Amino acid sequence: MDRLNLFRAKKRKYEMIGVEFATEGVAFAHIERVVGQLPRLLSAEFLPCEPEEAPARLRERLGKLNLRGLPATAVLASTGYQLLLGDAPKVPAEELNEALRWRVKDLVSFPVADAVIDAFLLPDSCSRGDARLAYVTVARREAVASLVAAMEETSLSLAAIEIPELALARLVEVGYDTARPVALVNLYQGGGSLLMVKAGELYLARNFKLDYNAGLLDDIPVDALTLELQRSLDYFERQLRQPPAARILLCGENVSADKLTESLTSALPGRMDLLDWSAALTSEEPVAEHHQALCLRALGAALREEAVR
Repeated sequence: MDRLNLFRAKKRKYEMIGVEFATEGVAFAHIERVVGQLPRLLSAEFLPCEPEEAPARLRERLGKLNLRGLPATAVLASTGYQLLLGDAPKVPAEELNEALRWRVKDLVSFPVADAVIDAFLLPDSCSRGDARLAYVTVARREAVASLVAAMEETSLSLAAIEIPELALARLVEVGYDTARPVALVNLYQGGGSLLMVKAGELYLARNFKLDYNAGLLDDIPVDALTLELQRSLDYFERQLRQPPAARILLCGENVSADKLTESLTSALPGRMDLLDWSAALTSEEPVAEHHQALCLRALGAALREEAVR
């Protein structure tokens, strides 16, 4: 599930920082990994600030925590790339990225010559006849360069860049039994996303619009959300020929237990729960509740193993 390995740096064993720059500030999570144990969350915070102030704000906070120089996985902003699903050309694995570059050139909103391409095949069980399906990330080169420049100002050592879908899916992969499919639904102001994870692999990623204001007292629009999820789950089962989701996990901005109403939990098959951080890691101190949703993608990025082996 670890993709978009665009940049690597010297590794420091067992520790990783996940970073996500947002319009309202910057989120980071610090993970320590010990072989044979659950990952340990040492800190996770969201630092409110203007975008241009974020690298310096993060560098200052990391200095106070004595975390400068650690390897980091940075999350690419959703505005900086497109994630496309389609048939994969029959080429050797090392040629897949370049082959898909020209196949998707008419599907992206910017010149493909200016894009950074990274693709991964879906499992064989999703194949349609002789055709394998593949997800291809088409990232704006300027967005990647901007993220690299921002990370250089933070005093961290950039180990990898990845997209939000893979960071979020890792929370499910690490914390839950995915022998049977598990759905992760992430809600935010104006929309949401659904990820399907099975056997530790991302099978499906879909975004949708939703009339959800994401405030503390705003209810989840049950009928509209149910319709969107039914469409996605039906596609997963019928088009990808997969079994129904065993669990549906819900997370996002001001998504709390009181919003998990009976009308919502009974509207879809499978067990529905809130995403539980403690299933994926241990933590010495609880993360402030108002920081949890804002740090989700940073935490998923920090749980990346490949860069710390």
